Amino acid sequence: MTLIEQTIMYSIGLILIFAIVAYFISHKLKQPSQIWLILSGILLGPSLLGWVSYNEGVSALARIGSVFLLFMAGLHTDIREIYNKKAFFVGAVGGVLPFVGGTLVSFLFGLDFINAVFIGATLVATCIGMTAALLREIGVISTPTARLMLGAAVVDDIVGLLALSFASSLAVGFSFASLGLTLIAAVGFVTIGGLAGSKVLPHIFDKFDRSLRVELPQLTFMLGIGIAFSFAFVANFIGLEAIIGAFIAGVALSRSLATKFLHQGGEFLEAIFATVFFVAIGVAVELSALWTVPLLIVALSSVAILTKLAGCGWAAKRCGFNKKDSTIIGIGMSPRGEVAFIIALHGLALGLISQEIYSAIVFVSFITTVIALFALQKLYSDHPPKRK
Repeated sequence: MTLIEQTIMYSIGLILIFAIVAYFISHKLKQPSQIWLILSGILLGPSLLGWVSYNEGVSALARIGSVFLLFMAGLHTDIREIYNKKAFFVGAVGGVLPFVGGTLVSFLFGLDFINAVFIGATLVATCIGMTAALLREIGVISTPTARLMLGAAVVDDIVGLLALSFASSLAVGFSFASLGLTLIAAVGFVTIGGLAGSKVLPHIFDKFDRSLRVELPQLTFMLGIGIAFSFAFVANFIGLEAIIGAFIAGVALSRSLATKFLHQGGEFLEAIFATVFFVAIGVAVELSALWTVPLLIVALSSVAILTKLAGCGWAAKRCGFNKKDSTIIGIGMSPRGEVAFIIALHGLALGLISQEIYSAIVFVSFITTVIALFALQKLYSDHPPKRK
């Protein structure tokens, strides 16, 4: 057994053991389990105990967990709820405003133009995996507010992709052609994968299930998971986040008559891999950033939350949602996570941002996630939204 394999097994064992304790505490205190999983990650990570590091193995398992999270969320989503003008409007406004706000605040802290643009890009995309997990946990994943958030997250991921392309091009020379091709590829995948996929895939999936249900029912589940990861790969290949591909795969298969196999089997796999995902967020947090760039962290965290609350909340209200539900949508779109990590890591690899700035962005992702999860649970418990 290689050292890498030993490290992965050791990390998974510790993560799952600590996660069990985190789930137990969250259940007793009636708080979002995701919060305690993240805190357990901070405890395990380099900032405190130093027993687990955010290495390639943990990162890969966390990515798999996020794919499962969004695939399962997609299975609960009606395609008509995400492919509409409301989702596009909320996602677009909620994507552009944080980009502008993050860039301007970075300028105020004396960072140069490229640094500022990269930081602005990290604030664009919502970490919808976090929000989706909580929405499922508290039983509101099928509400209009939840569906709008999921649909808008697809749009703001495309905005985030364009922001990343723009920021990256500044280092090598800006090109409208490159930006245009990126946009065409992203929109094409989302449109074809979602709309065409929802008409074709369910028929193929159901026919496959009917032919093998009696003898080999587990193959239906395997096919569904294979489709999810195939969509995730294609999305990642064209520059979108893999989780968007997994979500679209779930939406496409949600009309299938055989989704019960995916729900039953997927929940157990999700319990393992999604747990690693949440704990890994905590492991990636470096508490030392609190002492090196505290004011920048506070400023960016405030901008990250307020621009989503103002942008998505205002757009939702313009779409006919009341004030309370608009606030829920704005808060639900606030968490940042794996997309911010990837954009920041890309900037770090290109030498465009420093390790200090990267650590600050990771910490901002943690803060926005924790605040949003607590606020969402409170808002939904105080003002339960109407279901369709």
